[in-house]
Amino acid sequence: MLQAVLMDEHLMKYGNYTVQQIGSIYQALDSDNYVISAVAQIIKRTGEGATEKELWKEINEYLKRNV
Repeated sequence: MLQAVLMDEHLMKYGNYTVQQIGSIYQALDSDNYVISAVAQIIKRTGEGATEKELWKEINEYLKRNV
């Protein structure tokens, strides 16, 4: 899932990253690239059963701190 989302051409251009930077879900969570990390967090938390409200709050706070 992570690779499928992050390999989108437009997202790669926006996030200024390459395929080699994606790695595994665990590597993506620790990535310095905020797009890679945010997508990984969304996928991980969705798999854990987080609600849309929880996801929005967590990702919004993450992006405020890192962008």
